[in-house]
Amino acid sequence: MRWKISRHGHDPRQIDLLAIIALLILIVSAYLYFTHKPKAPDNSVFIVPSQSVHW
Repeated sequence: MRWKISRHGHDPRQIDLLAIIALLILIVSAYLYFTHKPKAPDNSVFIVPSQSVHW
């Protein structure tokens, strides 16, 4: 089928193509979100109070 530009509205194939592109972007972004491993915190960031400190 040939693509025709209609002045009366959108071609259903164009809407399908946009929906497929949106779904692909959603799937890729979800995959990247769930497979991303956060950087392990540096041990020097945590301050361990001494046992001799009294509050």
